[in-house]
Amino acid sequence: MMDQFVWFDIITLGLILILAIKGVMNGFIKEVFGLVGIVGGIYFAFRFAEKIGTWISINFYALENESILFIVGFLAILLAFWISSILLGNIFAKMISISGLRGIDAIGGFLVGGAKIFFVFSVLFLLLSNIAFVKEKLDQYLHNSLMYPAFLKTGAFIANMKTSDFVKAKKINIDTNESTPESSDVADQNHEANGSIQEATENKNQKDEL
Repeated sequence: MMDQFVWFDIITLGLILILAIKGVMNGFIKEVFGLVGIVGGIYFAFRFAEKIGTWISINFYALENESILFIVGFLAILLAFWISSILLGNIFAKMISISGLRGIDAIGGFLVGGAKIFFVFSVLFLLLSNIAFVKEKLDQYLHNSLMYPAFLKTGAFIANMKTSDFVKAKKINIDTNESTPESSDVADQNHEANGSIQEATENKNQKDEL
């Protein structure tokens, strides 16, 4: 168990480091636009995935499963936003010359490149943790991990919602003690009915006594 969680942390940190080094070669501007593309794409994908998925289903290919609709819409928004940001980054990188600040450019590219892959891991594990059987395995093998909780917190922050809220929003069945508005209305109606029955019984008893 110890080896498994250690290897998870080593692998994820290693990938973050490798892509951070790649960011040194790309430079600060391209990496910033790439990061904006990923974070912005994820942000808007969470909010409009169902609408875009439905639109794709109506206009291109019929998709009956709600989960597939969400995934297709999510990927479509994410890819469109990310690719657009990369293209803009290339344009700005050519327009803005910072050759005299190569050291700052390299450091900035390193930091942003590492942050970019960190955010990708964060959202990936946030999504996986909301699939019941996957979450069970992740909790079993990664409960001592240092990186896994950090990924979940960051992913939830990017999505601008708590993990439990995301589960509820995607209609994943979970146990809850909270009552729905419908159940509250039924309870109120039952209470009123019981009150009426009790009142009628009291009136009948009073008449019998007279």
